[in-house]
Amino acid sequence: MTKKVVPWNKGLKGVQKHSEETKNRMSKIRKGKGYGVSGKPPWNKGLKTGARSEETKRKISETCELKRGYDISEWKRYRGKCSYLTELIYEEYTNIVNPNNYRRTIAGVIDGYQLDHIQSVKECFDLGLTPEYCCRLENLQMLPWKENRKKSSK
Repeated sequence: MTKKVVPWNKGLKGVQKHSEETKNRMSKIRKGKGYGVSGKPPWNKGLKTGARSEETKRKISETCELKRGYDISEWKRYRGKCSYLTELIYEEYTNIVNPNNYRRTIAGVIDGYQLDHIQSVKECFDLGLTPEYCCRLENLQMLPWKENRKKSSK
């Protein structure tokens, strides 16, 4: 005959017997909050949402500049302009950039391809090249998404 073993976290409902005083205290703490016994919201709940203040943006920008050597907002503007120009060039020269008509996808899609910058946007930014130079036709190619991910992780 085998002994039935109940896992430590299963089948124990009702085993803990609380006094009426404890039940009342726990009920008051939990009432209307839904946060458990502590009554405090979890780290990811109840936080302030919305736009960052100008001071917060300035601090983030300064920290980024100290760590990376450039202003984050400058990089974001550069990257945004490159995205826009890349799409314009692709739309105009699709038959040259993508002659085999590969399906453009996000990473993880079987047989998917991505539009790639041969010289990366980050590299062009670091070298001080213009977005127009970075996004020129000669710098664009279609790559399978796995190869493109490998390239970006180097």
